[in-house]
Amino acid sequence: MEQLLGDSARGTDYAAVRLTVEDGTIVDADAAGLAESLCGLSLLEAAAVGGETLPVDALANAIGPAVRAERHAQRVAVAMSGGVDSAVALLKAGPQPVGVTLRLWLDPAGPDSERACCSPSAVIAARETCHRRGVPHVTLDLREEFRRAVVTPFVRGYARGETPN
Repeated sequence: MEQLLGDSARGTDYAAVRLTVEDGTIVDADAAGLAESLCGLSLLEAAAVGGETLPVDALANAIGPAVRAERHAQRVAVAMSGGVDSAVALLKAGPQPVGVTLRLWLDPAGPDSERACCSPSAVIAARETCHRRGVPHVTLDLREEFRRAVVTPFVRGYARGETPN
């Protein structure tokens, strides 16, 4: 058995989800605020469950790392930004799409941070687009990998007088 934990916060509001998974099926769930019970569902089936924003975000944070490791030959991953283009791509993806949003960067002090790529509202918009169509959605937190593979080399190159791209 495997325990999956996820949480989410906005201001002083907080939600947490705890899942117990055995052989790919959720056998126990502490997940208030979701539209339906998760027990008996696969992780991808649970990723299509809606509900209140913070609990659904906490669920996505719990499921994302586990789903990232799985491979499904019949499924197509569609990168979801929360915009119109990714919504159209989702509709054309085929019979078993999975919406995927990458959490790469977030600068809360940046200009228009709520409208920027990877903002909490962009992630929520992408997830809601998927859920309205009954499509599973997962969020993969790749901030550390992005910092290590993209940001750090960029900053080092810039410090050497290069113009990295």
